[in-house]
Amino acid sequence: MTSPVLEAIVSKALDGLHLREVATSHNVANASSPGFVPVRVSFEGQLQELAQATAGLAPRQRAEQFAALQPQVAASTDPAERSVKIDQEIAIASETSARYAMLIGMLNRSLQIQQLAIRGS
Repeated sequence: MTSPVLEAIVSKALDGLHLREVATSHNVANASSPGFVPVRVSFEGQLQELAQATAGLAPRQRAEQFAALQPQVAASTDPAERSVKIDQEIAIASETSARYAMLIGMLNRSLQIQQLAIRGS
């Protein structure tokens, strides 16, 4: 059976990746707008920090902490990223898509294992 902590982490990672896809689309759509500053989504660091901070908690409590985590969208603060670079946005979109596919594949395998355990074969 999948642990509630793993389910919460994967759920938040999928939320963050979806939000990153939206932000990347927003950046590309506004690339030619004068003065537009690209936005970025940050959540991997938050997940790592929370995993370390909650290591001693019971699984249910850890899952609740992860469920409350919200990915953050913010304007880029890097002076080198004050304009949209389409090639960089495409690279971000490609990496995001690969991570999303990996997580969905992991969930699919986990569900298949659960089905086998339930069927007993």
